[in-house]
Amino acid sequence: MKISSSYYKDNVRIAFPIMLSLAGQAVVQMADNIMVGRLGAPELAAVSLAGIIIMNTMVVGMGIATGLTPLVGQAHAQNDSERVAGFFQNSLLVNTAVSLLLTAFLFALMPFLSMMGQPEEVIALSKGYYILTSLSVIPFILFMTFKQYMEGIGNTKVAMVITISCNVMNIILNYMFIYGKLGAPNLGVAGAGLATLISRTMMPAVFFFYTRRSAIHATVFQFFRRTNVSGRKIKQLLQVGYPIAGQMVVEFLSLSLITVMMGWLGTVPLAANQIALSMINLTFMISSGIAGASTILISHEFGRHNFAKMRRHAHAAFRLSVVFMTGAAIIYALFGAQIASVFTPDREVIEVARRLFYVVAVFEIFDGLQVTALGALRGITDVKRPMIYAFISYVFVAVPLAYVTGILLDFGAPGLLSGFCGGLMFAAALFIRRFNKSCRQMMSR
Repeated sequence: MKISSSYYKDNVRIAFPIMLSLAGQAVVQMADNIMVGRLGAPELAAVSLAGIIIMNTMVVGMGIATGLTPLVGQAHAQNDSERVAGFFQNSLLVNTAVSLLLTAFLFALMPFLSMMGQPEEVIALSKGYYILTSLSVIPFILFMTFKQYMEGIGNTKVAMVITISCNVMNIILNYMFIYGKLGAPNLGVAGAGLATLISRTMMPAVFFFYTRRSAIHATVFQFFRRTNVSGRKIKQLLQVGYPIAGQMVVEFLSLSLITVMMGWLGTVPLAANQIALSMINLTFMISSGIAGASTILISHEFGRHNFAKMRRHAHAAFRLSVVFMTGAAIIYALFGAQIASVFTPDREVIEVARRLFYVVAVFEIFDGLQVTALGALRGITDVKRPMIYAFISYVFVAVPLAYVTGILLDFGAPGLLSGFCGGLMFAAALFIRRFNKSCRQMMSR
């Protein structure tokens, strides 16, 4: 399919701020790992264990919040400001309740950390970080609500500025609380959690004051009223949001189970895996920027019933994702050891991480394709079937394949990560096929 350069430019224009915003979050996680990694491999493994459990839970709220974007995008394309405000108001209510429930769940889960087969020193070190980062789920989900509303109307720059500013604050606070600098207490691993809590609390606060004081966005609050609390709109938000959350949960769950299996191999593979995951997360967030732009552009064209243009936007995004992820794959394959040495001086951890980066290089392209295809499907609010596809790909392909290659065949850490690669390949093929089929059906009507 021949695609005009304007489609690539539109995607990059909207995607670039999203990329910087999401990459900023990934950079903070990397900063946590680099700074904590300097304390030792057990400390790095502790952040890995606590972080993966919290992220697995938090993605439920992130997924439900993400459901706001295509609904706002479609209403915005039809110039229906009151409907936009209605979705935004009800999403704030839903996501506040969801964030409180998720935080309560994380605290209820805490006593069971010792039953996951991880080294005792890792469990002990993770507790302070776990508690503080669990509390940060509440402000982060509220921030996501503001962000998804703003992106739905096509503004991706505000979230970028707020995210980057608060992430700089997070890194400075990391330095202070992890190492006890500038008069702050020396909290070690827990210091990274405190820094995360403070910076994440600032994110929705700044977003709220910006929208209230902005002449453009303050008008949306004029439609906020008690009578606008709508069971129908809440149902619509959940109908789009919960399948997105389900898809995200099964993907993160499969990666979490693989991380748990890494812990079975020992502290060194677990620490090396955390380094690889940090870099995977960075490139994934940038690919998610392209996917986010696809959701916005496609939701607008879907609202206008311009299905041919919608399809071109999607295919431009697929190609951009392949180009970017191929570049990242080359870097990881060539410089894996050098990247790992930034995180830790431990030579054994560096060697295991170097071998993991060869596997990462292989699946980067499929990771980019699957998330971009998901972004396109969300733009047309096609979310239930992709959730089923994700469940099949990650639960029935990725995890069993990882166990066979990593544990039964004794290929170790690279074998475990190869299983996840297989799941990504399967998911990418299913998602792209689904989007193309949906487009053909719409265009034939």
